[in-house]
Amino acid sequence: MPVLVGEFPPVFVRVFAFFLGASVGSFLNVVVYRLPRGLSVVKPRSFCPSCKTPIAAYDNIPIFGWLLLRGRTRCCKTKLSPRYPMVEALVAILALAIAERFVVSVDPELPLADVGLEAFYLFTIASLLVALAFIDLDTMLLPDELVLPGAAIALVAAGIRDRAPSAIDAALGAGIGFLTIQVLFVWGYEKLSGRRGMGEGDAKLMLLIGAATGWHGAIFALVAGALQGAVVSVALLLSGKNVTPEIPKDVLEHEAKREGLTLEEAQAELAATEPPAAHAGQLKVPFGPFLALGALEFLLFGDFILRTLD
Repeated sequence: MPVLVGEFPPVFVRVFAFFLGASVGSFLNVVVYRLPRGLSVVKPRSFCPSCKTPIAAYDNIPIFGWLLLRGRTRCCKTKLSPRYPMVEALVAILALAIAERFVVSVDPELPLADVGLEAFYLFTIASLLVALAFIDLDTMLLPDELVLPGAAIALVAAGIRDRAPSAIDAALGAGIGFLTIQVLFVWGYEKLSGRRGMGEGDAKLMLLIGAATGWHGAIFALVAGALQGAVVSVALLLSGKNVTPEIPKDVLEHEAKREGLTLEEAQAELAATEPPAAHAGQLKVPFGPFLALGALEFLLFGDFILRTLD
C-alpha cells in the first residue's frame, strides 16, 4: 500500500519545504556568483569575498547565519550583501508555497510519492528561474548552462506528468515563447533600428518558460512580465536612479573567452543591445527577472488565472 498524502502531517511538510528551500537558496547564491565567471559551483566551499578565508559551517546557516553575523564576515568583518539572506528566504517561501498548493491542499487520498514528485519538479523549475533572474540582474546574462537543461527537463517531464501542460502544449509553449522574442524583439527590432531590442538569452529563457508552463503560460509570462517591468521602469525613471548593471570585468572576460572574442570585441557586442546605458530618458533594465516573475506567478496560480480568463 502506498503512503497517502493524508497520512503525512501538514506541519511536517511545511517545515521540510521551508528548510529545503532555504538550503537550496544558499546554494543558488553560489551559482549566481560563480556560474557567470566560469567557476565551479561545487568546490571550493564558500569563502569570504574579501580575504578568501573559507566560511565555517556554523556561519553558513541559511538566513540565520547572516543575521547572527550582523551582515559581516567573521574573519575580516567584510560587509556581506543582504541579497544572500533575501535569496535564501525567497526560495524558502517559494518552496513553502509550492508545498501548500501542491501537497498540503490536494486530495488526501492521493499517493504521497506522486504528489511529492510533482512538487519537486515545480520547485526545480522555480529554483532555476530564481537563479536566472538574479544572474540577469547582476550581469545582463542568462547562461545556457541553466536555461537549456531546464528547458529539456520541462519538455521531458511534460510527457510523464499528470498535470498540465501536456507534451504538445509544452512544445507549443516552448516554440511560441522562443520565436516571439527571437523573431520580433531580436531579429525584427535589429532589422528596423540597427539595435537589438532584447538579447537572445531572453528568447532562450522563454523557451524554458514555455516548456514548463505551456503556451498559455508563455503568453502570460510575456504579458505579465512586460507590464510589471514597465511599472518598475517608470518608477525608476521617476526616481532618477540608474540601475543599469555594470557587468563585472571577470564575467565579461569569461564570456569573451567562451565566445572566442577579445575583451574589446565582447564589450562592443554588449554595446550593440538597445538601449545603450547613456541613452537619454531610458534605462537598460534586464527583462529576464520580469519574465521569471510572470512564470512563477503562472506556476503557482495558473489554474486560477485560466479560470478567471474563461
